[in-house]
Amino acid sequence: MSRRLILIADPDRHVLQELGNALHDQGYEVRAARDGSRALEKTILVRPDLVLFDAGCPLINARKYIQILRSNPRTEHIPVVILGGAEVDESGPWGYREALIRKPFNTDEVTSLVASILRKMATAREVREGGQKITGSLSQISLVDLLQIFHLNKKTGELSLTGGAGEGRVFVREGSVIHAGTGRHRGEKALFRLLQWREGSFNFDAGRTTSDANIRRGTDLLLLEGARQADEFTRLRAELPPHPVRLRAVAERASRFEGLHPATQEILRLLEFYQTVDDLVEHARVSDFEACRVIRTLLDKGVLRPEEVPGPTGAEEAAPLLPQDQLFELRLRLSGGMPGAQPTRARVVLLSSDGALAREFATGLARLPGGEPADIFRVLELGFGLLGGVVLSENVRVEVVLLPAERALRPLWGPLRAGACAAIALRQSGDAVAAYRLDALAQELVARGLPVVSAGPERASQVRAILADTLGRVLSARSG
Repeated sequence: MSRRLILIADPDRHVLQELGNALHDQGYEVRAARDGSRALEKTILVRPDLVLFDAGCPLINARKYIQILRSNPRTEHIPVVILGGAEVDESGPWGYREALIRKPFNTDEVTSLVASILRKMATAREVREGGQKITGSLSQISLVDLLQIFHLNKKTGELSLTGGAGEGRVFVREGSVIHAGTGRHRGEKALFRLLQWREGSFNFDAGRTTSDANIRRGTDLLLLEGARQADEFTRLRAELPPHPVRLRAVAERASRFEGLHPATQEILRLLEFYQTVDDLVEHARVSDFEACRVIRTLLDKGVLRPEEVPGPTGAEEAAPLLPQDQLFELRLRLSGGMPGAQPTRARVVLLSSDGALAREFATGLARLPGGEPADIFRVLELGFGLLGGVVLSENVRVEVVLLPAERALRPLWGPLRAGACAAIALRQSGDAVAAYRLDALAQELVARGLPVVSAGPERASQVRAILADTLGRVLSARSG
């Protein structure tokens, strides 16, 4: 098999040499150009497998270069990664780009991203050219990409998905999504949940169809709406009461909403059986975002009120994070086998790709028995610092410190992670670049010997379970 060809377009000779050597060491064939005109010429002549294009290239800029590539059938499928500094707006007009890599960059980060994109392109090619049955991994190509490929190629068939979140099915007819289902959910609610899956496997059976069409919106609009609702849901859910808090309806105000919007009536009806935000969202027929939006409106208008929760009363919540013997073992290990008179501090560092997830985690931490709140808003504004702590016993205290994700603040990593025994990575859904950067940061901590526990947005509020898991990993790692 011939080596993959990478074209680097950058006016900086040092960047060309540094990236070229790193990619060559990974087994790629590399070509270079110092301006957009030469890059375009070489692209048309050799048709590289991927292009790294600096936003500051002279003669032909990045936007024009991409437009020309997309207008040529011989080059329209070549992925383009933009290289740029802080002045480059990530939401700017970089149509059809695969990713934006900020300068200065880590060459390992670039080579890993290149490998990931090429794997995705290979899977996409197999889908376009495949026969009756196509299988693959969602870690290599997302459901969004798959549905876009099916739409462009007017595919008909059944897409079966299997992952940690369960199983799902999506039917397409001549490229249009007509049916989706996962668990108890059907239609757009099911599809929007499936679009957030990042791990799992897929199997496409061409030609299979269904008469149960529960989706009618066009595929392009459907995917755009799914992305919008995912972002809005994450933001909105972080502003609503966390899972243990129960909601109750104010009867005299709820009666005013009778006969109004069906989604509002549904939430009020469900409240007779389910009292927490997560339970209401799970059992509502409308999408997760729509359910949260209705709940937020009802709270703002005083129709719903959160019940006062004096503190954990159930045996499970009142129990310590770790049994007494494990707390003793943790203290013994963290103190090097010689615990002193002062309480032992277990420092856990937190990585987060989204401020709302970090805020939700910090809020849940403060609500734990023995929780010690910090100045959360100040820490989130800075992007680093002590998020809070929790006293596990008179001799053991856990403190959680937020590490900055920005590369410019990396010099702070040393003092912030000093003495840390573990790390937690809170992942945001729907942002592949942010997820990749978070993974790269987490791998650095793993390389330094820290166990890392990952949690998606659906677990960000489950602070007690995440902390218990994290401290359990510390004990198992140190006993291994």
